Amino acid sequence: MTYYGRWTYKYEEAARQGAAGLLIIHDTKPASYGWNVVQSSWSGSKLSLLSDAPKIDVRGWITQEATEKIFEAAGMGDKNYKEMAMNKDFKPVSLGLNVSVSIQNKVKKDVSKNVVALLPGTNRKDEYIIYSAHWDHLGIGRPVDGDSIYNGAVDNASGIAGMLAIAEAFTKDKKPERSVVFLAVTAEEQGLLGSEYYASNPIYPPEKTVANINIDALSSPGPMKDLTVTGYGQSELDEYAKDAADKQGRYIIPDPVPEKGYFFRSDHFSFAKIGIPALYASGAYEDFDHGKDFVKKRNEDYEQNKYHQPSDEYDADTFVLSGMQFDAQLLYTIGKRLSNEDYFPKWYDDSEFKAARQQGKN
Repeated sequence: MTYYGRWTYKYEEAARQGAAGLLIIHDTKPASYGWNVVQSSWSGSKLSLLSDAPKIDVRGWITQEATEKIFEAAGMGDKNYKEMAMNKDFKPVSLGLNVSVSIQNKVKKDVSKNVVALLPGTNRKDEYIIYSAHWDHLGIGRPVDGDSIYNGAVDNASGIAGMLAIAEAFTKDKKPERSVVFLAVTAEEQGLLGSEYYASNPIYPPEKTVANINIDALSSPGPMKDLTVTGYGQSELDEYAKDAADKQGRYIIPDPVPEKGYFFRSDHFSFAKIGIPALYASGAYEDFDHGKDFVKKRNEDYEQNKYHQPSDEYDADTFVLSGMQFDAQLLYTIGKRLSNEDYFPKWYDDSEFKAARQQGKN
């Protein structure tokens, strides 16, 4: 899964191509979440950014089962179009069907805020390290087992708590030479809108922004032996992460499930797109005390039963704060090092984001 497989890109590209509407066929395995998440996350009113970019009139999602019925109605159910579409020579095929759609919407202009705090540097205060975490979740939604409050305790109250703890640590330590920004962005669950808005309207010059350290979900069963870097191999921030992990007796690994496209699913991606090296890392694979299988089962349980559900709420039995603290200390160590040196970490030569950085520097 790359950005071109994400639902946000599909809607954007359909609009650019002049489509009247687009129905995304949900597939649980590559999406890494079930149909229940589609229902809870993208039903009802949604936010969007005010812009002149083209938009399509009808946006929707359908299940695999509904898709099969459509193809059967078109008399085209005997071919594997998913497999055919993976051929670069594939061309769009008419189903020979007509559809009539009538929608009545109330459009409301509203405002949701990004929240920004700045700790000014001493010697190089016009250079910036940005910590980011998203403060939004889904609010009140479709009831599940009588509960309609979508708390977002792991996703992403834990990340906000971690960022605030890191901010407090910076204020109690010697003042950094570079400025450190703490950015709580909104509307991540709507398609990274808060961070996208910041990237389009940056407060601090991107060419002077050294790095972004993004925090999205810190919950763990305890201190983790691994440090999983989502998007490993993109920039020299990998080396910063490795050095910090070594000091904690941890090892560093790439995301073991890159096919789920996590690099394109959190706010660091908005910074990467404008050339700012971005780090998204936490312990996610092996617990010091409980091993790998325990963590795998716990992660699977969260994805199946809590992700974007009312059940993502604080639980004293599963929220082991020592694990969250362990990751927060590591991310603080990385930011502290970046804030007290004069080096700008670079994208690796084969990174698709290197060109954006070079363009911003020119």
